[in-house]
Parts: sequence; C-alpha cells; structure tokens
Amino acid sequence: MSRVLNWIDTLFFGVRRIFAAGVELPERPALNFVGAVVTDNPAENRTDVFIPGAWLVSPVVTGTYTARPGEFVRVNAQDPVTVRLPPAAGNVGAEVMVKEVAGEEEAIEILASTGQRVARDGYPYVTFRLVSDGAAWIVI
Repeated sequence: MSRVLNWIDTLFFGVRRIFAAGVELPERPALNFVGAVVTDNPAENRTDVFIPGAWLVSPVVTGTYTARPGEFVRVNAQDPVTVRLPPAAGNVGAEVMVKEVAGEEEAIEILASTGQRVARDGYPYVTFRLVSDGAAWIVI
C-alpha cells in the first residue's frame, strides 16, 4: 500500500526523494543549481537545466524534435527529420549536437526557435555542432 501512496505522492506533488551517489538526501523546499543555466520552457511544459560540460542524450529521433541546451540529439533519417533548437537568448555558451546515427540520405533540418533555418543537410551520417552566442545559434 505504501508503494501506491508513494507513487500517488510523486505523481501529484513532484519528486520527493533525491539521491546523490545512492544516498537519499534530506527533503528541502528548493533546489539550487550552481553553475547551471535554468530556463523555463512553457511550449514543452518543462524547465530546462543546462549544466556546462554535461551532455544529455536524446532518444533516437525519427521526426520533429525539440532539443534542449547541452543535448546530443541522435537522428535516424529514414524520413526527413526536423530538429528545433531552444531559444538562443538565455543560453549563452550552450551547445547542441545533432548526429545521424542511422538512416538514408534523407534531409536533416535544424530550425531556430523562431522557425528560421539554421542548417540543412542530406549527406549520410552528418554531424552538426551548434553553439549559442545569446542571439543566434552558430554552426561550428
């Protein structure tokens, strides 16, 4: 019964238990992300936390996908794929890497949050590395 109540508690009130190196930390009323860039993403109904030097790894993408700051986006381009970037503003120095890991010579299109095309390629196993300068995403 307590497992069900814990699940309901987590579902309605958020994650209550936080572990660090396998040890449960005491419950605190707030989290402090030191050295991280935290942005609100209402379009995706989430809060994005970018920790410099750490990469998030996406599931293999086969359609349209919205990347997060610091994410390594893996693409299966059996059909054309569109990757939308987070806003450049507020993400200075953040990187996003897009890599085709499977598929054909279908196009991979990368769009800024404003809908402007940043890059497009149809070569197999292409890699894009993008960095935000705070105003735009730059292809490295």
